[in-house]
Amino acid sequence: MGGFVVWFTGLSGAGKSTLGAMLAAELRARGVHVEVLDGDEVRTHLSKGLGFSREDRDTNVRRIGFVAKLVARSGACAITGAISPFRAIRDEQRAQIERFVEVYCSASIDALAARDPKGLYRKALAGEIKGFTGVDDPYEPPLAPEVTLSTDHESKEESLAKIVGKLEELGFVPRRASAILGPGTALSLVAPHGGELVIRAVQAQERREALAERARSLPTITLDREAEVDLARLADGSLSPLKGFLGSKDWLRVADEMRLEQGLPWPTFVTLAASEEAARAAQARGEAALCTAAGEVVAIVEVSDVYRPEDLVRGRKLLGPLGKDDPEITRQLRRGPFLVGGEVQVLREGFPATGATDPPRRTRQLFQHEGETKVTALRVRSIPRRAEEHLARLALDLTGALWIQVLTNVEGGDASRVDPGARGRRSLYEVLASSFPPRRVLVSDGIEVRRSGARRAVLDAILSQNHGASHAVVTLSAEEGGASGAERAFRVYAPGELGVTPLCIEEPFYSTTLNAMATERSAPGDTSTRITATEAEILDRIQRGEAPPPEVVRPEITREIRSMYERAKGG
Repeated sequence: MGGFVVWFTGLSGAGKSTLGAMLAAELRARGVHVEVLDGDEVRTHLSKGLGFSREDRDTNVRRIGFVAKLVARSGACAITGAISPFRAIRDEQRAQIERFVEVYCSASIDALAARDPKGLYRKALAGEIKGFTGVDDPYEPPLAPEVTLSTDHESKEESLAKIVGKLEELGFVPRRASAILGPGTALSLVAPHGGELVIRAVQAQERREALAERARSLPTITLDREAEVDLARLADGSLSPLKGFLGSKDWLRVADEMRLEQGLPWPTFVTLAASEEAARAAQARGEAALCTAAGEVVAIVEVSDVYRPEDLVRGRKLLGPLGKDDPEITRQLRRGPFLVGGEVQVLREGFPATGATDPPRRTRQLFQHEGETKVTALRVRSIPRRAEEHLARLALDLTGALWIQVLTNVEGGDASRVDPGARGRRSLYEVLASSFPPRRVLVSDGIEVRRSGARRAVLDAILSQNHGASHAVVTLSAEEGGASGAERAFRVYAPGELGVTPLCIEEPFYSTTLNAMATERSAPGDTSTRITATEAEILDRIQRGEAPPPEVVRPEITREIRSMYERAKGG
């Protein structure tokens, strides 16, 4: 099938970016190559230096149209999301592009003002902002668009279904059961979040050497532990579709709506903290070298902006979709003093501080080699207790294939306790996996990307999707809101916006009432009827020479941990 252009038009906040991102994910799931020309990104790069006069706006739209035409000519789909307020210039693009679909996102000013997280409509209506499109600057609605959406009345999935239906009707995309119906319907691995793996590690040796040479002349920013872990995950594609650290626009929309500025679901903050001196030097130069605490240069960041979160939220009420008890927003407001946004080019994939991990490319290759299309991910943070075993067996019953990612906490553990370590925990899970049917369980390594609360639950699911999992087991502690808190976070998004199915389950325990593993939702009785223990409690008991109850941990796991302790004493 030939290429085509989907041209979104409508006022600011009408849903162009959100629907464009959803459409891109849907089309990529159908095998269509898609390029999204986001209005803000075009302004930053292609149309840098242009203002907002009628002439400059027309020039901006013509540039978008020219690039979109080239994308369509190559056989791909170009999705544009600029306001493009003037009818004549839009019609000019239609005349030059053979396969052109205009999508009008219609919404009332009242509805747009109510949903505007930045308060721009309120300021424009009050006369504090001049030249605001749709208020005191004209917007000319299209006369005969292929698709008209009432985004102040329709759900996002209803609007998306209209667009996809028109593309099918025109013969631009093949008819099939839409990915809107739910992830995991295709006979292949689920697509990465956003449609493709975005790997920021530079692959070519010559290119790496050239970047390393350039980095010597750049101002430097020393990575803190959180940014170093995030950079490692950007390098291998785990944080797809991110290309770098969040800029201020992305930061604010993630806080307000758990979305990136262009509309794609994204729950958490991936930020680069810097001192004021380092941030200002990087901003003045336009890029900076990123160094580990040991002084090794590991990446270059192309600086898009420098900001302080408290400046972004000053004078406005910031709650976000999860309300006032959102620990991630509280934590991020303390990060800094400055944050630096921008795309990164990473000079290596492995980082000493993060250790060895299995990147998405490897897990996807392993799943494909085994012929698996539906895989459930279980990301674990402790030794294999009966609780983790219970979750694993539930997951395996659902999809027939299980991926256990054993996470390492790079912050370190309790120095007073003999800790199994990353390698030891993985070996314990391999002991557990041996009790499952053969070739049904893959155990691999991962790094705990430090986040907290319900936002972390969504991030866990997206990381699992990027590694090839169609389903993800999600658990939160009672302090984080439990399964109900996780479910609330996932309800922020419309069905089908995420390509992974979350399985929100309460933390299991052994119920003496049922004489079986259960959760608070399924077992009657108070806490006196529940047998459970934390990893620390189990390790302390074994270290004292005591055996934890078999209802808490398998005896063979206990024996293996005891052997580890004996080897540690003897070594």
